[in-house]
Amino acid sequence: MTSPTECSYAPPGEYIKDHTLLFHDGWWHLYSISGTEGYYHAFTGNEETISWSISRDLVHWEMRGHVLHASQRAGAFDQHEVWAPFGVKDRGRFYLFYTGVIHPHRPLSYEKPGRDHVWTYEGHREALGVAASDDLTDWVKMSDFACGIGIPGRDPHVVWDEAEKMWLLYATGPCKNDGLHQVFVARSQDLLDWQFEGVCAIIPDIDDHKNGNNESLFVMRHPLDGDWIMLANWQYVKSADPHSFLRGEARPYECLSGAADIGLAGEMFEWQGRWYRSGFFGKSNETRLGFTGIEWIKGGSFRVTEPSAMA
Repeated sequence: MTSPTECSYAPPGEYIKDHTLLFHDGWWHLYSISGTEGYYHAFTGNEETISWSISRDLVHWEMRGHVLHASQRAGAFDQHEVWAPFGVKDRGRFYLFYTGVIHPHRPLSYEKPGRDHVWTYEGHREALGVAASDDLTDWVKMSDFACGIGIPGRDPHVVWDEAEKMWLLYATGPCKNDGLHQVFVARSQDLLDWQFEGVCAIIPDIDDHKNGNNESLFVMRHPLDGDWIMLANWQYVKSADPHSFLRGEARPYECLSGAADIGLAGEMFEWQGRWYRSGFFGKSNETRLGFTGIEWIKGGSFRVTEPSAMA
């Protein structure tokens, strides 16, 4: 039997970055930022759509196409790019949250300089949006054309709080223009109308990992001790209250020291009795999807039991 850790996937000719996984009717559905291999979002034509692929075993994937697109209309909160999808299911309907981007400076280039390409920040704006689907194929944008869902931040993550019978949305945000350190939280009863609560966590940089720590973070109840755990790229913080992690200490993952790469923008999930962390791996702008086998540590986070083939 194949192991998900054997996965090394990107749609033909593309790269995969921030992504989300939904399981339905015996199939895994993968939605990811879509870009042409070797380029990145500063080039027009990249990260303007979300790719959709399906798999039975998390190893062998079939590309099905692109399903959510930038509006390409002046005044739209998602005029130029769409980033970092996150999917949930509620009462038979699916919802895909994402970051809409306005980025007016992406000049024509005939070369392939990758991240060395000049990136002009002027005019850049990010806002959160949501689309809904009844069948995982036809996605209809549900948020305000100009403002999205009206919640600040980027890279949304949504989780159901059973105790309070509400949805919570977490988003990465800047901390006084000094890195992506803040985490915002909002609440909703229906996944469409959201009430902003404010900053719920601050996760600082750590040595050797200076950039993007909080991008596409994941929040869940710890399977062993029941606390809420917020999982960033290289650190985690725990709390008894999912509305505030400010009293908790942000700690590096126990598996970081001398361990294999666990990838970026990870989602945590259980399948066939085992836990895995997804992530994108590889050379910048040639990144691919991989999975790391993990086991949880009571009172901590997790350790690696089976490294990804991409590590």
